[in-house]
Amino acid sequence: MSQSAEPFSATGRCLCGQVSWGVTGRLPPVGFCHCSQCRRVSGTGSNAVLSVKADRLVWLSGETALKAYALPSGWSTTFCETCGCPTPHLGPHGRWFVPAGSLDDQPELAVSGHIFVADKPGWAVIGDDAPQFPAWPPKA
Repeated sequence: MSQSAEPFSATGRCLCGQVSWGVTGRLPPVGFCHCSQCRRVSGTGSNAVLSVKADRLVWLSGETALKAYALPSGWSTTFCETCGCPTPHLGPHGRWFVPAGSLDDQPELAVSGHIFVADKPGWAVIGDDAPQFPAWPPKA
């Protein structure tokens, strides 16, 4: 379990409460992925995550209860071994993908955009004016 001297801008936890974490600093906007893997892991039309720098996520409890599943392609997810709830997982470039729906207290969050909208099911409605990309967004 890690500790942080900086106050948390948000905390989150799994459904059963065994795994919990905090995020320090300003919260980044939410990004939505509509690819088939993210839809399956979330059980809905997209997966909503915050991309947080590695040094800004602090595990508060249950880090040993984390389980991971990875596809041969390298796509992966991390979840609580007890309740199966998605938890933050370390993605490419040393950033944590933090499930937005697992945050406590419903903080005010902007939306950065939607990726893989070419894979979005017809019944899923995008109701904001954030940028949309058919696959990966262009490199900045």
